[in-house]
Amino acid sequence: KKNSGKKSIFFYILRLILIGIIGGSGLNNPELFETSSESYVQTPFGSPSDVLVEGKISGVPCVLLARHGRKHSIMPTNVNYRANLWALKEKGCTHVVVSTACGSLQEHIKPGDFVLLDQFIDRTTKRVQTFHDGEEGHPPGILHLPMDKPFCADTRNILEESCKELGYNVHSKGTVVTVEGPRFSSKAESLMFRLWGGDVINMTTVPEVCFFFFF
Repeated sequence: KKNSGKKSIFFYILRLILIGIIGGSGLNNPELFETSSESYVQTPFGSPSDVLVEGKISGVPCVLLARHGRKHSIMPTNVNYRANLWALKEKGCTHVVVSTACGSLQEHIKPGDFVLLDQFIDRTTKRVQTFHDGEEGHPPGILHLPMDKPFCADTRNILEESCKELGYNVHSKGTVVTVEGPRFSSKAESLMFRLWGGDVINMTTVPEVCFFFFF
């Protein structure tokens, strides 16, 4: 009876959860789903990067969005981050899990390792970082967002446990440096980022992370 009660609670929670997945390089495959459907959506900020693919992964309701488009045709600077996150929010997603390909800035972080980010350093230069930009039809006012804890600790703990259960090498925290791209950093820049405390480097975490606070 106790097990039956736990299962009932588990399935009740599943009915309340809809996980949005933003897939970066290497994780944008709709075949992950048991069954799936696609929908094109529009937002006040324009079109997201691609269709929203809805379905279930291991029984969990999910919505997958390819950050760079399914043909990987959108470079990091041109990704419509606001439209992507707005679309997932409007679809009813309660959580968002994001993957992003990174380069390592530290010897102990090897190719193939998972790094569960807890901090970021923003080196982008051309990206809007708010929904509240004063444009007609957009959310009004000015919103100052706290960024001392930009990533969800509870989600990171769950992901860490899952990685360990599956036998993956995982780092429980890490600071990412996000650069504008599309070029990679020079050797001198990478050495500077190491001195700043950067662990990995990519081109997409910022401003994406700035919109997570709306979930």
